[in-house]
Amino acid sequence: MSSSSPLLSGIRKPNLASQGSPSLRAAYQAWLKAQAPAPEPGQAPQAPQRPLRVGIVGAGMAGLYSALLLKEQGHDCHLFEAQPHHLGGRIYTHRFTAEKNQYFEAGAMRLPEIPEQQPVFQLISYLNQRLSPSKKIQLIPYVLYDEPGDLVYVNGKRKPDGSTMTVEYANKNPAELGFPLAPEDRNKTASQLLDEALSPFLELLEKDFNAGFAEIVKYDNLSMYTYLTELKGWSMEKVNYVETMTSATNQFQQSFTELVIESMDFSGAAWKTIANGMDRLPDACADLIGHDRIKMNAPVRKVEYLSDGRVKIHYRDHDSDIFDRVILALPPAALRMIETPQWSPTKMQGIRALHFEPLYKIGMRFKSRFWEQVKPGAKGGQSITDLPSRWYVYPSYGIGESGPGVLLLYSWMTDAYDWLPQDDAERVRLALRDLQTVYQGTVDVRSQFIEAFSVAWPDKWATGDAMFYPGQFRRLFNVARQNEGHIYFAGEHLSVHHTWIVGAIDSAIYACQQLLGNAQLAPLTADGVTLPVDDYDYEACAQAPLAHS
Repeated sequence: MSSSSPLLSGIRKPNLASQGSPSLRAAYQAWLKAQAPAPEPGQAPQAPQRPLRVGIVGAGMAGLYSALLLKEQGHDCHLFEAQPHHLGGRIYTHRFTAEKNQYFEAGAMRLPEIPEQQPVFQLISYLNQRLSPSKKIQLIPYVLYDEPGDLVYVNGKRKPDGSTMTVEYANKNPAELGFPLAPEDRNKTASQLLDEALSPFLELLEKDFNAGFAEIVKYDNLSMYTYLTELKGWSMEKVNYVETMTSATNQFQQSFTELVIESMDFSGAAWKTIANGMDRLPDACADLIGHDRIKMNAPVRKVEYLSDGRVKIHYRDHDSDIFDRVILALPPAALRMIETPQWSPTKMQGIRALHFEPLYKIGMRFKSRFWEQVKPGAKGGQSITDLPSRWYVYPSYGIGESGPGVLLLYSWMTDAYDWLPQDDAERVRLALRDLQTVYQGTVDVRSQFIEAFSVAWPDKWATGDAMFYPGQFRRLFNVARQNEGHIYFAGEHLSVHHTWIVGAIDSAIYACQQLLGNAQLAPLTADGVTLPVDDYDYEACAQAPLAHS
C-alpha cells in the first residue's frame, strides 16, 4: 500500500495515442513475466472444486481487496491484523479532533487519474454501490502543485529582497538557487536538465513504442545515478541539484527503469483524494467484508503446512486456526519475522533482500491556515527545502477556511532516516525550526502552533515503502510473488506499481488468480461497469534484451 512518496518530477509523458496508448507498466510487467522460470511440477494452482476457507494475514489494502475478491467468488475469508485498532496498512488518516478538516494523511494521500490506476477508482465505485449513503466515498480534487504560492528554500538562498522564493520564481531564476553548476547549466531548471537527459527515450517511444521500451530496459541493471554519471557524463553537483529539486535524497540510487516509468506515467496527471480522509477506503472494505471476519491485535507467529494439504496459522501467543489456503499480504520484513516453512533459496532471498525505504511524516496543527494567508499564499501543493523537513504539503481540502488548519511535513529515504532517532519533542522542535526558517519575516510559526503527531513508517509492521535496487525486479520479482503450495503472497512490493494503492490491488488480484487457478479473474467493478481493455500486443516488449550489466 502506498504512502504517497514524492514523485520524481521533470519527465514529460510521451504521447502514445497514435500507437493505441500502450502502457509502460504493462510492457514492463510483460517483460518481467518473460524472465520468469516455468513453475515447478505441482506448483501451478488448480481451480478449487468447492468453496474454500481462506486465511489472510494482513489487513492492509492487499489483504482487504483479496478478501473482497474471494468473497465475490463465494469463498469464506478471515483476516488477521497485528495492529490493535488500525486497518488499512499504510493508509492512515490521523484526526486531531472531530472538527471539520482537522486531520492529515500520515500514509497514502492522493490518487492519480491515469488508466493504470483505474482499479482503485473501480473499487470505490464497487463499494459505493453497496454502502449506506453515510459511508459512501466522495472524491475531491487534490492540488499537487501551486507554483505561485509554493515555496523553495535551498542552500540558504532567498530572493534579492530577502523573501523566500516561490516555485514560480525559482523556475524563472534557477541560478539564484545557488547550486555549483557548470555555466551552461546554471540557468536551467532541474526538470529541464532531467528532461534533456531522458528525452531520447521519449522521442523513441513516440516514434515506436516497442523500440523505445526496449531501449529503456537495456538499463534495468543500472541505477539512475549510474546512468546519469557514467553514460550521460553528469557531475555529482549536477546530480545533487536535480535530485534535491525533483526527488528525495539518494533516490537516484534506485532502479533506473522503475524511476523512469513511474515518472513518465504520472507526468501531467490530474489528481484526486478522498473527502474526510483516505481511511474511508479501507473502512468501507472492512464494512463489506464484515468486522467479525477481521481479528485485530492478532500478530501471526507461524504458518505451517499440514499433512492433509491445509495450512495452520498460529497467532497471538497460543491461538491457531486452520485454512484450505492462506494469503500472506505482508511486507517482506514483516513476513521474515514469521516462522514459515523452508522455501527455495531464491524465495528466501526475495523475502530478505527486496529493498524498502523509510518514510517519515509529521502533521502539525496551527491556529490558522497561515500558509494561505501570507503573500502570495499556497492554495494546496507542496513547498521544498533542503532542511531536514524537505517537503511541506498543504491540504487540498478546506482551502480558504478560517480557524485552525493542519500542515504536513514529510521526508523519504535518506531524508527520513535523520528523523527516526529523534523523540517526539525533538521532532516538533526541529519541524518548527525549519518552518520558521522558510517563513522568516512573514509569520511567527511557533505562536501559531497547537499540536503535532508524527508517524515513522519503518515501524514494527509496515516497514516502509518498496523501492527496488537495480535488477531486483528482474531477478526477484517473479519468484517473490510465486505461490508456495497453498500459501500465496500479496503486497504492493509484488506489483510493478510500487508505493501506490493500485500496487496492493494488483498484487491481490494476482494472488487470487493463482489461488483460484483462474488467470482471467477480473478486478472488482461496479455492476455493469468494466475496466477499459488494453489490447496492445506486448509480445515484442516481452522479448526486449538486457544490454547493460
